[in-house]
Amino acid sequence: MKKLKYIFLLAGALLLASCESWLDEDPQYTINTKTQFSTVENAKQALMGCYGYMSADNAYGQAWQEVTFGYCGFGWSQTNGSSTDLLVSMDGGIDETINTMAWRGMYKVIGETNAFIANIADSPLESADKLPMEAAARFLRALAYYNLAVTYGDVPLKTTPSAHDGVAVPRSPKNEVFELVRTDWEFAYENLPEKDDDGFATKWAAKAYLGKLYHTLGCQGDNTAWEKAKACFDEVMPKYRLADKFSDLFVDYVQGSPESIFQLNFALAGSTTRNRGSWLVAPNGSCNGQAWDRIRASKALYDYFWATYPGDPRIESTFLTYWKSYAGVGKGEKPKEEPIASARDTVYAYPYFTYTIGGEEKPAGWKNPKLYVGRIPYEKLADPASPKAEELYAMIADTATATPAEKGYLKGLLSLLENATKKPSTNTKSWPYFKKPWDPEQSGNNSHKNLILYRYADMLLMAADAYNELGQTDKAITFANEVLKRARQSGNASQPADWRSGLSKEQVREKIYFERIFEGAGEPEMYQKMRLRGTEFLKKAFEVNNGHGIIQESVANNPKRNGNWGERIFNDGNLNDENFLKKNLLLPVPKDEIDTNSALDYSDNNYGYTN
Repeated sequence: MKKLKYIFLLAGALLLASCESWLDEDPQYTINTKTQFSTVENAKQALMGCYGYMSADNAYGQAWQEVTFGYCGFGWSQTNGSSTDLLVSMDGGIDETINTMAWRGMYKVIGETNAFIANIADSPLESADKLPMEAAARFLRALAYYNLAVTYGDVPLKTTPSAHDGVAVPRSPKNEVFELVRTDWEFAYENLPEKDDDGFATKWAAKAYLGKLYHTLGCQGDNTAWEKAKACFDEVMPKYRLADKFSDLFVDYVQGSPESIFQLNFALAGSTTRNRGSWLVAPNGSCNGQAWDRIRASKALYDYFWATYPGDPRIESTFLTYWKSYAGVGKGEKPKEEPIASARDTVYAYPYFTYTIGGEEKPAGWKNPKLYVGRIPYEKLADPASPKAEELYAMIADTATATPAEKGYLKGLLSLLENATKKPSTNTKSWPYFKKPWDPEQSGNNSHKNLILYRYADMLLMAADAYNELGQTDKAITFANEVLKRARQSGNASQPADWRSGLSKEQVREKIYFERIFEGAGEPEMYQKMRLRGTEFLKKAFEVNNGHGIIQESVANNPKRNGNWGERIFNDGNLNDENFLKKNLLLPVPKDEIDTNSALDYSDNNYGYTN
């Protein structure tokens, strides 16, 4: 049995890299290379190092979570004027720290896999041993380059180990990068085993990723790619199935899921290959470890999801809107405030709030009046995707015939609305949080979570996209309905309802676009999913944010976003600005890379980004 965690201390004892530019990856094995690759076991340990770098802090251990769902347009961070604030506001520059980490992380994987591929090829091992290991390294290299190309566009392309003077590497056209990705994943498909332990690449994972690549090419205008994507997905479909319950995909150390096409496994004790996703999203006081709540979900995303599928069980698993109060790092949950468990033991965030009923006596033996829980009354709103402040204020003012319980509820609703729109220094619970990465029992910065990077549900939705573009729209609807059925059955709910037959190709295209966002909210790739179909669809996503009533009211009351707790209207509300949309299709090449790569200049950066 292979070790299922990528223990970086083990890998780090075998691999040592130094760099000037992050393209100048020159992995130096601390023991003689011939010795390192003279036995299968030693070579496997070196390969584990390649997996380890993919799960490091500057890769999926942190940065590729934080950037992809935090900076996508449906995430939120403090409006404090920082470089991160600007990037989250779709007005960013090239010097933001986490974006730089993400760039470095993928190039670190590329440098290590390039070295591994070169050394395993020259080793004396038998081909039967060498080929699967080379295939695994090429699988990881392809994933790193795919991530870079869909996030940054044209990127420097390196396929051999770098020497220290090899730092001048210009950007290669994205299509050339994708061609390397294709050949690597095809090699992986031909040479990887059909099955392996969770966390390791397989033949069918490689084929599924080939389908994903062709889907990407199709979305970006290559109409010949749709048939290739369909063929890949058709071949892979019999090998996987949906998990019975949506929430089962996000339990601690998920293993053996029939839905997991490829995942990364983490060690709790790892110092640099650990999952810090919970640390990023956990509200202060919501867990046993350190909580920074740097990234939250936008109100617009939550409300649009709820309005599209009222009562969808996935909402409960996707958004953290209530949690038990913890006493501090390592101190466990706070003791109950009353003789029995009550709402006072729990913290509530948007769209929930608490209230008391005036004149109600305290229960016997209680220190405080009973606390009740309410939420925004979506069912009564003209447009639940965009709660309007004036509409809510009108409800709150209508107390002529209200009972004490109704008055208490309306007072609580008023408090939520005022905090969300008028009190920028106190409204820290005025956003929902991403729940999937959250671990209430996290240890320090580290969570007990593995991370599924590619799920069968997303493959079904991409297959639906391919079938739809090829004119088989009813078949596409059938695939999408499989995902919706699982969602309903996860909570014995009536929503999300099946899509009806007879929808047009254009309608299904848009529904799939948003369904992938709903299904994958709070997971890596939100950024890329929102941008795959270009400015037309990115504009549709940004319209959800800019048209949100409470966000609009907050910006009107606090246009300078004072107090760190403001809201964002992208591009001052002008979404007809094609230059703005085009800029925000890609992240910028980081300043650090331009400064250290002599083949790059500030003028070489992506559209709209300057120094």
